[in-house]
Amino acid sequence: MAPTDLLAHVCYFYPCSVSTAAPSTSPQRAGSGSPSPSSDAAQRRIPQEVKFQHRRTAGEVRRCKKGKRTDIKPHEWDKFGYASKEEVLHREIVYDDQTVPIRRVKFRDITPERFIEEFGSKSQPVIVEDCCSHWPAMDKWSIDALEERFRHVSFKVAKDDNGKKLRMKFKYFADYVRHQKDDNPLYLFETDMDDNGFIRPLMDDYEVPSLFPHDWFSLVNADSRPPFRWFCIGPKRSGTTVHIDPLGTAAWNAVTHGTKRWVLFEPHEAKKRVKGKDLLKEDEDDEAIMYFDYILPRIKQAYPDLKVYEGLQKPGEVIFVPGDWWHGVLNLEDTVAVTQNYCGPDNFELVWTRTRKEREKVAWLWLRNMRKYAPDLYQKAMTMNRRDRFKMRHERPAGERLSDASSSSSESSSDSSSDEGVDLDPAGLEAAVPDAFKKLGAACFQKQGRYAVDRMSTTARNSIVPGERGNHEAALNKRRRIQETVLQG
Repeated sequence: MAPTDLLAHVCYFYPCSVSTAAPSTSPQRAGSGSPSPSSDAAQRRIPQEVKFQHRRTAGEVRRCKKGKRTDIKPHEWDKFGYASKEEVLHREIVYDDQTVPIRRVKFRDITPERFIEEFGSKSQPVIVEDCCSHWPAMDKWSIDALEERFRHVSFKVAKDDNGKKLRMKFKYFADYVRHQKDDNPLYLFETDMDDNGFIRPLMDDYEVPSLFPHDWFSLVNADSRPPFRWFCIGPKRSGTTVHIDPLGTAAWNAVTHGTKRWVLFEPHEAKKRVKGKDLLKEDEDDEAIMYFDYILPRIKQAYPDLKVYEGLQKPGEVIFVPGDWWHGVLNLEDTVAVTQNYCGPDNFELVWTRTRKEREKVAWLWLRNMRKYAPDLYQKAMTMNRRDRFKMRHERPAGERLSDASSSSSESSSDSSSDEGVDLDPAGLEAAVPDAFKKLGAACFQKQGRYAVDRMSTTARNSIVPGERGNHEAALNKRRRIQETVLQG
């Protein structure tokens, strides 16, 4: 055997642990999930070794684990032994009066107009079958194919307590995915596809589904817009616990490889009910796999009136998650996906209400560009401000807090109506936005003209007067004068 062949067969080790407990034979209540992992039997474990192909994988994994979770040691990430509990991943969803399936439609049977009418405007989640089967990503995003293209490129796999991104070369992450036995594995979530030239080729492999032609948040300068697009690789057993997406944005999520299990709750449901943290027992954890294993069954039992939406998302399918819906996901297999949050005609009121309150600078930048490039949208935003007696930061006296200047709230404004309301015609608004700025939204993913659009957007950003740095009163007053001048024409 040649030396290179010998190296290919060398395995490197990472310490973990394995349960010595005998399988439980006690009966379980139907639908209650696995026994609690906090039992003494589940905690009696002996060291074992996880075999990795690359010499440096173990060290890279340990570094990222230590940064992500300081409450447990790296070798304790498998302490509940879920790698040997395959039945948790294959457990059938039982639908009844409480648990209802997420609605499904076929892509060929729905148009963007019908989608907005039936799902977007009614805030109803849906899984669209065969929506992205034509993407190059369906072939090019397998773990093996991605490793061949990006083996030496670093991707974000976690954040530490200070918010610092923890990155790992893809060849080490792929090695980890193939051999890991963690209960809740590291999850690759990459947001820098626009800015990182090494990762940017991923954007040639997919496009925004035609059901989501609007992204009015694209009017915010690219360097000021909150993160909104993610390339994701979730090893099996990874996932996200139940949460609401920021600023009332809606989201679409497309899977190219693997299977995801979703759970959703309606926006009006209380956080306590959907998260179920008060139902945890001592020494139990609340990571995604634990949530689907035993927390969700307890929630259903504790709150029989709670309506639960569940469903499986498979390769080629896209799920739509409306704004303010609680949702969580568990990756049943090694899963590759891309997701994007957006603002469109169906959720603009909610997103504008949240943004102007929670992200003042972003709201001002957005409003300024609305006035220039989307006058109908600008009038809608200003009408909402007048209706709610909301003062933007350039309208408030120096030192006045947002809570003192406005009586609006994110809970009430999105549901209220006004005699002065401006009805937005999506077609008319789209026509009001120059072609170049349309491409900053959904169309920017088209292969032709992508880099020209980026050069244009950079020029547009440079033409806008930047805010002054520093906190002294003179700079603040000067900035307010500039803002008032821009907004007032």
